[in-house]
Order: sequence, then structure tokens, then C-alpha cells
Amino acid sequence: MHQLSVSIAFLFIVFSLSAHAADYDPVTQDPVVDPENPPHVVELQIESDGYMMNGHLYVANGAGPHPTIVFLHGFPGNEKNLDLAQTMRRAGFNTLYFHYRGAWGSEGEYSATHLIEDAAAAVKYLEDEGRAGKNRIDPNRISLIGHSLGGFTALVASIENPQIQCTVALAPANSYPRAAQITDLDALPDTFVPGLKNYSYADLVRQILADKARFDFVPRMGAYKSRPLLLISGLQDTVLPMETQVPIAEAAQKAKAAHFEHVTFDAGHSFSSHRIGLMKHVSSWMGAHCK
Repeated sequence: MHQLSVSIAFLFIVFSLSAHAADYDPVTQDPVVDPENPPHVVELQIESDGYMMNGHLYVANGAGPHPTIVFLHGFPGNEKNLDLAQTMRRAGFNTLYFHYRGAWGSEGEYSATHLIEDAAAAVKYLEDEGRAGKNRIDPNRISLIGHSLGGFTALVASIENPQIQCTVALAPANSYPRAAQITDLDALPDTFVPGLKNYSYADLVRQILADKARFDFVPRMGAYKSRPLLLISGLQDTVLPMETQVPIAEAAQKAKAAHFEHVTFDAGHSFSSHRIGLMKHVSSWMGAHCK
């Protein structure tokens, strides 16, 4: 009789978990916690060219190993998209957030030309941790989500690393064509940007113009052939308006990127009016194509 009761209880738990999985929404619901492998946060530092970058890892619920996403913030990084990072953790992904060299207290000097190297250092950190069996990371399933200048970083870092599983670019900066139109560089503001160490908007533009091979990336989008890519833009974005986004989308379509979507929201640069829609779409797309 006791054995029968245990069997019934076990079946009830399995049924409850299956029912939960069937209608589970990571945007609005917490997971059924695995008591042996609960979600938690790991504070960490990542080395990039000898300097330590500050960050944290949201470890997903369950034994794993889990697919893991690197979040790449914009310029200077006031919008951190941590609501999206938490959603993706509830969706079963580990999520890593970090600050580039010279940004928000990380060591070293900030530079737009360092962004790709810093993203690559974060990916390598996850690969090393995963191979060592740490933090339930699958070293072979690493994706990038970037916003604004971080969207540029995600796109180019993925172009340069074919091992990246999926790429999501939120209002990515297609900056070179616009920077090339500036005729008076000396008129650019040279006051330091809050959050970035000894760095100005003028520094950003000069570095973009000095590194055309990387910043003029649209001609390199052929690297996305058969690779999953999601582009999200804001119709009301005045920082990186739609005319800067369309060439990226057209290049991705021409390249025949896998599962490619160009989603638009009636929102501004930070998608402030459509956070729920943003989280629902990213979690749904990545859940279907990046696990």
C-alpha cells in the first residue's frame, strides 16, 4: 500500500510538471524549481587582454547543461535589458551580463574597437567554464543578444565566430555610413560620457571611421548563411532609425540566414513601450531555434 501511494505521488508530480511545461510562459511565470539545481546568480569577472571585466551569470533552473546567452549592452549601457535576461533564464537559458573594459567600473580603457574582443573574451570564458563542468553551461550552445552598439557587437562577433549558435540584434547600430557623412569631426562633443572611462562621443565616431573593416559590416552579412538570426527594430527609433536597419535585414535575407525574422515594434530605441512584446518574441524565437 505504501509503495502504491509513492507511485501515485510520483505520477502526480510528473503530470504536474508536464502540464506546467505545456502552458508555461517564461515572461509571466516562475519555473517549478528543481531543489537539487535551483536558479541562482554568480558574480564574476572576465579577463580581456589582461583586464578584468565585471559581470554576473544568471544560472537557469535544472541540472543542465543549459544553452547560454551573452548579453551585450549599448553605448554607454544605461538600458541593460536585464528583464529580458531574466526572462531567458526562466526559458531555460543561462544568461551572462558584463561590462566592457573601461565601462561601469570594469578595468582598462573603453574603446569601440575593443568591443568585439571583449565579447569574444566573454564567449571564451563560458566555453572554458562549460568544459570544466561549471555553472551548468553547455559550451557548444552559446548565443549573443545585443542592443544598439551591443547589437552591432553581437552581429560582428558572430560573423567572426561561426561557433556562435544564435544571434539576436535589438536596434543594432549600423554606424559607419552615418559617421562617414560627418564633415566636421572637430565639432563633435568631446565631453566624457558618464559610465565610460575617459571616453567621449567624438572618440566613438573617430574610432568607427578608423576601423571601416569592422564597422561597415553589412557587406559581410553573407557569413549568416544558414545561421539563425533575429533582428528587432523600433518604428519610432530616433537614435537608430529604420533606414539604418533595413540594409541589415536585406543583407540577412540575401544571405539566407536561418529562421530569419525582422520584427518591428511601434516603439523607440529602448522598446520602453513594448517590453512584454519584446520578451515574448525573443523567448519564443530562441526557444524554437536555439536550444
